[in-house]
Amino acid sequence: MIGRLLGVAGLLLAGPFLGGAPQAAPQAADAVTTPATIQDRLVMLGTGGGPIPRVGRSQPAHLLQLGTSAYLIDTGAGVERQLVQAGVEPKAIDAVFFTHLHHDHSAGLMGFIALDWTNRRMEPVVFHGPPGTRQLVADTIRALRTGETLYRLQIPGLPPIASVFSGEDLAVTGEREVYRDGLVRVRAVENSHYSTMKLPMTDHGLDRSYSYRFELPGRSIVFTGDTGPSPAVEALAKGADLLVSELIDLDSLMVSLRERQAATGIDQQPLIDHMTREHLTPENVGKLAAAAGVGRVVLTHIGTAPGTEDIDREAILAGVHKHYAGPVSIAEDLEVY
Repeated sequence: MIGRLLGVAGLLLAGPFLGGAPQAAPQAADAVTTPATIQDRLVMLGTGGGPIPRVGRSQPAHLLQLGTSAYLIDTGAGVERQLVQAGVEPKAIDAVFFTHLHHDHSAGLMGFIALDWTNRRMEPVVFHGPPGTRQLVADTIRALRTGETLYRLQIPGLPPIASVFSGEDLAVTGEREVYRDGLVRVRAVENSHYSTMKLPMTDHGLDRSYSYRFELPGRSIVFTGDTGPSPAVEALAKGADLLVSELIDLDSLMVSLRERQAATGIDQQPLIDHMTREHLTPENVGKLAAAAGVGRVVLTHIGTAPGTEDIDREAILAGVHKHYAGPVSIAEDLEVY
């Protein structure tokens, strides 16, 4: 597995995992690491929020690296390039976890599978996630069938894509363990990201949105994914060393939605309800972090109105600190924690 990880010393944390200030975005790697240079780290591959192409932020994805093992949380568009920018080949990923199946969190799945496969991944990888994950992976593999036929004629030894990639639907309502290996234990809860929606029954059941807690040796990290205020997420995050939380700029989004409604005459109330009740403002994050007693907060999934990328950092931090006294960072793409 070590030979699958790329990197240089500048990619690695200067201090203990989850401690100290975030490290600057890494440069593209050009050398193979040795065991002595591999350290635990969290890389913020994509920190943008919403299915919106942005100049300054990629779509949501996070890399958790524990020695020679690597876990991917969400696959926003372009995730395979972000991984390589972080010094990790896609085939180094041991398991993938979807928080939910909105496009901003899953649109990179096809690129990840296609490029990982043509780069000769041989060890199977499972995509774990809410109901619909198995179907999404299977549908993606079907969509790649034409290219699969061509490449298997050109590249000797490529296995069938379906023999390498698969999806697993996780049935989660109350908190439960969903994954365990020799390094990490993962627990999940259903959060409130779909609380205002009247979800239809589908072939895979009801769609759900999850938050995850990764229990590592001596420390823990919680990914909220997309959620509104949620007692279940608060309970999941109790005592965590690090809370990686979504964030939206509700004011800019409300202005944008009202302008859209005035221009089109289309009622935007369903989306307004979604933004106000199914996402987290800075004050919401502060309340969550304080109630859970987490050690540190990192803000990601920065949700601003389309065409708006500037954020008022001081106002965001002040909003979180109204309720939470601990350290808070606003993440940028490829920052390392």
